[in-house]
Amino acid sequence: MRLLLSASLLLIASRCSLAQLGATQQECATRYGTPVREALAESALLYFEKEKMDYIAHFHQGHCDVLSIFSANSMMGLPEDIGFEKAVQMLDSEGGGCAWKRVGRFTINGVWNSSDGKSFAIYDTMRHKLVIMTRDAYKREKEAVALSRSEVKATEVQKQP
Repeated sequence: MRLLLSASLLLIASRCSLAQLGATQQECATRYGTPVREALAESALLYFEKEKMDYIAHFHQGHCDVLSIFSANSMMGLPEDIGFEKAVQMLDSEGGGCAWKRVGRFTINGVWNSSDGKSFAIYDTMRHKLVIMTRDAYKREKEAVALSRSEVKATEVQKQP
């Protein structure tokens, strides 16, 4: 019985760290089809379109660490609203196999944490996008923004007489 329980827990844990978030470029191409746009050299992104949905996958060290999902249909440049229920379904199917728990915050957006604590997701109700991101990717993004700001400040200081 313990062996069966241990094997089940191992299977669940491995699904949580693999699948869509955490997938390789090839695994994403298998899941979503041939990329409609590739910007790996410039920004480590692959763009996919499948079943009237757009997927933008960011890769770090060969694995997807950010996945943005939104409707392929748009009005005046803004993707059509996929709706909160569809966003929850997409989170369950694309979120790396983890269980997701909604975070109780005062916001119009949907916010979730993964059961393993390594990822989070936000459904932006104004932009109609679901973004699933690892906490490591978020940390790298914040560090890059801080570095960029400090470089701008240094340049501004150098320009002063």
